[in-house]
Amino acid sequence: MKKLTTIASVLAAAVTLTFGLSGIVQAGTSSPAAKLQAAVNHGQSLFEHSTFGGSRRIHGAPVTCNTCHQGGGRVAGRLPNGKAIPSLVNAAAIFPRYNPNLQRVVTIEMQIQHCVRGGLQGHPPGFASKPMVDMVAYLNSIAKGQPVNSGGKP
Repeated sequence: MKKLTTIASVLAAAVTLTFGLSGIVQAGTSSPAAKLQAAVNHGQSLFEHSTFGGSRRIHGAPVTCNTCHQGGGRVAGRLPNGKAIPSLVNAAAIFPRYNPNLQRVVTIEMQIQHCVRGGLQGHPPGFASKPMVDMVAYLNSIAKGQPVNSGGKP
């Protein structure tokens, strides 16, 4: 019986080591709140620093979301042509919304893709990709306390 217990212990340790190191199973490594905060932090980093592979530059600097949506999207911004744009504080609260230019309803993920493709001239993240999920998590984090108003004005 002792030999079976030892073999079982070795197998259990090997399974834990294998899955734990490969990232497949990470039970107990951090709380759900910590994982959500990590996603928000990554989304903010992407927002402020990523060009998403775009080569567009303004005044010699690479273009990121933060180029137009200044202050991490928390304050009013400005397009390269000088046109003022509202903050993104309520962006997560107003999507989905109807876009009259596209003549269809768009989601926040579609809007992010549009901005990355057009504004940054980069490669937009896929709808269910980690970068997209993290960007949406970040936008939701800055919308805390905003009333949900699908279709509302920015």
